Amino acid sequence: MKSRSFIWVLFSFILTTSILVEAKDRKSSTKKKNDCQLISSGAAISKAKARTGGKVVGVKLNRKGNKSTYKVRVLVDKKRVKNITVKACR
Repeated sequence: MKSRSFIWVLFSFILTTSILVEAKDRKSSTKKKNDCQLISSGAAISKAKARTGGKVVGVKLNRKGNKSTYKVRVLVDKKRVKNITVKACR
């Protein structure tokens, strides 16, 4: 009888420990996904202007998973609109 109760206590201890370790792993993995510090839309606009020399007509932040980008629409040569992608993470 004593060996059954010891086995039961040991089993419940192992189960509890594994649940706690799994919860800790989940918490640390969500931190890693959100480590990105976004640049401002103004900084993205400045980068797009520096690349093209045109006039910015629109900017939009796109988030997909842990990758964030700005799509900046720039008017080039007063004729055509060019789409520039700028990384949103520092």
